[in-house]
Amino acid sequence: MTTPVSLTSTKMNQGAQQTRDWINDVLLPRARALARVHFCACLPHPLLPLGAELLKNSGMTVGAQNVWYESGAFTGEVSAALLAEVGCTHVMVGHAERRRLFAEDDQLVGRKARAATHAGLTPVICVGEPERLRPAAAVQHVRQQASVALDALSHGARAIVLYEPVWAIGAAQGADPHQAASVFDALHRAAADHRAVRMIYGGAVVPGTYSTLRRVAP
Repeated sequence: MTTPVSLTSTKMNQGAQQTRDWINDVLLPRARALARVHFCACLPHPLLPLGAELLKNSGMTVGAQNVWYESGAFTGEVSAALLAEVGCTHVMVGHAERRRLFAEDDQLVGRKARAATHAGLTPVICVGEPERLRPAAAVQHVRQQASVALDALSHGARAIVLYEPVWAIGAAQGADPHQAASVFDALHRAAADHRAVRMIYGGAVVPGTYSTLRRVAP
């Protein structure tokens, strides 16, 4: 059986002390259970060394929320090599907020994902339709996003595709389970040449979401 993968992003919602308290009071007491699902906490860049130190030997890992695809004179950015050096194992690329607020396109997401793998990190490639679409349109939109990013990776590179319908982020109503399953089926086909690619569903859920998605899991 394939070990499940789970992750969460704290975005900018917690400072250093809040993050310390969250790890000590919430994550570490549940370390055994969270380690069984390969749990990764994605933190803001300044908090990554703190997270890596607190989660050391817990079975849980630390990931970054963004990365730049080159090293050098790029003021304000962080390279994949530096993220690996401070203890990251994963990095999110192409989150909906990055695409919407910073105009990141599929090609840039692909370059970031490739840079992450070259540094030994697992990129978490975020994909998802921006508004409610008919199933066929949702499948086409998400498959395009995933295909461009995955095609930028070398064969056999480890990656995670996080499908998160943008309109379902933090919403009370999640994606229809059968539509989500159709999208996941398309994602599995897009990743057919990448055997080390895992899939995660994010966003709100409704009764039947995960049982339906399990039926299309490889």
